[in-house]
Amino acid sequence: NVYRVVFSQSRGPDHEGIALVPAQNANQGAGRFYHVKGDVGVGMDYDMRPGYRFGESKSYKSSTLQFQLPKTQLARFEEITQKCPPPYDPRVLTESSPDPPVRNCSNWVDDVLTEAKTLA
Repeated sequence: NVYRVVFSQSRGPDHEGIALVPAQNANQGAGRFYHVKGDVGVGMDYDMRPGYRFGESKSYKSSTLQFQLPKTQLARFEEITQKCPPPYDPRVLTESSPDPPVRNCSNWVDDVLTEAKTLA
């Protein structure tokens, strides 16, 4: 099962990532977690956390099932997460309201899920 996971942040927009949870797991709040982290202005970094219990995080807000991914497509899914470039936009360091708007972790999740849905 592929989930879009949302976490609250003390400042700025919510943080988003992607979780892969085996369908047979009773606890759908833990699994492989993929996200980009850091500051957009200096460049975000890709990160993968195996066995992450995202549902137990204090900042956990929600998770929404996106689609089911066959186990045979795991390697291809991970290739997609690694090839989608993490957001980077130095305009956030000097402009209060950049136009067009700056891409963030939510946009990265959108990019990955759009391509990964073709594997389902």
